[in-house]
Amino acid sequence: MTQEISSPFERSPAGVSGKRCVVLDATADAELWRWIYQLAPQGTPQWASLFHGTEYAALSEHGPALVFSEQAGDWDEYASALLEQSNAGCVLYLDNPQDWSAAVKHCQSLLTVTTDDGCKQLMRFFEPRWLEPLFASLAPVERDEFLGPFSGMAWRNELGWRYVARADTWSGVVHKPGWLHLGSQRQQRITQVRLKVIATELALDYQPVLSMPEPTDFVFNQLLVAQAAGAEKKAHYERWLRLALCSEGADWPSQAAHAVLARTDLVMTGKLDELERLQG
Repeated sequence: MTQEISSPFERSPAGVSGKRCVVLDATADAELWRWIYQLAPQGTPQWASLFHGTEYAALSEHGPALVFSEQAGDWDEYASALLEQSNAGCVLYLDNPQDWSAAVKHCQSLLTVTTDDGCKQLMRFFEPRWLEPLFASLAPVERDEFLGPFSGMAWRNELGWRYVARADTWSGVVHKPGWLHLGSQRQQRITQVRLKVIATELALDYQPVLSMPEPTDFVFNQLLVAQAAGAEKKAHYERWLRLALCSEGADWPSQAAHAVLARTDLVMTGKLDELERLQG
């Protein structure tokens, strides 16, 4: 069960055990490797490149790092700021510091998933926008296997800081890369939960003009219609919601809107442009 929490750099989640680590992605800051050493609280930092020693090794310079981040100081302030300002990664709580090597291998095992056709593909398991939907798609046993030697994981998405705790003790097993199956049904579930997160955020943002009894449900239903019409990006969904709100109680999408949506010479952005022009 996903919980709302305050920043884990200010206060540890209730009931959490273990030492704090962070996963940070170098795509969020090209100077990440320099800061790991320069801001280390004491001497040489404890960290590992998660792409090193994997099939993604050639991309290590631009990949994620697991960094032990228990002590307060300049490094913690940097990590906290990066996670607050970008989709740079997540926070993990390592049960036993002696399991550091296993923790690194476990994180590396999560980088690869298996699809329905048996193919292996890269998954940025630490991507905060997709963690809540991913956890929602996992059965309780899978959730614990996903956390492995970590007692819990925290991340920040559009709704604030979130946290998931492991329900049972870790078995001590480190799975091989690709153990997690990301089939079409799971991907559909993930997409729909992600849409629910976006709907919740938009319902909060547009609260002053949402007078209906269940505003989040209204927004979510509108986003489902937008999705069926071809919307894929967050910006598309917000523009669609504004169009629905501006329809002022009339049926939306209108007959004229359906005609625009049926056009094959326009991508979704172009269709939204045309719909906004029609609505004036």
